Amino acid sequence: MRRTFASVALVALFAASAVTARAEGRPDAPLTGLGAPSGTLTPGASLPPPVTRGRPRQRTEKPLRLGLVTPVRPEIALDRIEPFRRRLADTLAGEVKAVTFADERLLIEALATGRVDYARLTATGYATAWTLCGCVEPLVAPRAADGTAGFRAAIVTRTGSPLAKLADLAGHTLAISSEPGLATRRLPLLLLTREGLTGERAPKLVEVGGPSEALRAMLAGRAEAAVVWSTLEGDPTEGWGRGTLHDLAARGEVSMPDIRVLWSSQVLPHGPQVVRSSLDEGRKRRLRDMLMDLDEVDPDAYEAIEPVHAGGFLRIGHPAYVPWLPLVAPPPQPQNAPGTTTGSTPPG
Repeated sequence: MRRTFASVALVALFAASAVTARAEGRPDAPLTGLGAPSGTLTPGASLPPPVTRGRPRQRTEKPLRLGLVTPVRPEIALDRIEPFRRRLADTLAGEVKAVTFADERLLIEALATGRVDYARLTATGYATAWTLCGCVEPLVAPRAADGTAGFRAAIVTRTGSPLAKLADLAGHTLAISSEPGLATRRLPLLLLTREGLTGERAPKLVEVGGPSEALRAMLAGRAEAAVVWSTLEGDPTEGWGRGTLHDLAARGEVSMPDIRVLWSSQVLPHGPQVVRSSLDEGRKRRLRDMLMDLDEVDPDAYEAIEPVHAGGFLRIGHPAYVPWLPLVAPPPQPQNAPGTTTGSTPPG
């Protein structure tokens, strides 16, 4: 399925979500370590000249072009990625060229137009690229240090609350981040729309600075439910693993027996290592096999390409990212005025 990427609104919306993403360890955050997105994508606009590195070799196969994001000083990013570039070259027995881009939108455009073969993307970036061209394929995704491969959006309420299901939110107050986070704003709003909770049946949104502030608003009695994020794996008495509940439980701000999960999404995986679908199957197989145990075989190469999640890679396919696809389209807009954009939101 081919798609045009002339939809400026789609990519601009992705840009707005990425700008505030890493405020407090957000799951839908832009790439870190290799650089964060900035600027806008204008189809057809002239791009800054890419910086490349890679020693030419006498090979019959075309060089693999490795794209990475770095907003400033690309020479530093090229030095950082060098252990991984060498590992790719050894795996494929061919030339690999590293090409830098000022932000993830430009990298996505390069993937869509065939100027890059391989890249590390955020989950939102993958969904955007696939929506634009349908020409990218995830090979693996990273696990966090605790072994989790993703996170969940969740709506929580107090234990003993009369709210027992999503439909019960009609007319009640829901604390939600005013930041444009996909998991902690767009997904819950889309869910409410699908549940028919719109118009007069819509919950009254209490706009706050992030998921942590949403939970605090509920605990303070300013809202009857709150949108948060969590792995929902691990010890529930400690707020499970990573996420809003774990963070506030660790600070002593919430006692987990006082919290009940009203709804949670399926697992939203971390951002994948992707290739263009047109790459031949033999090279895809060699790349995936190499990545699966890269953290053990070559830790320096692993850290060079995945500086955030330290738990190694696991095999993943497109279906795992299907929940992200509706989130790169415009969401229903609440009537409430947006609040201050500070606080914690999730990785992607």
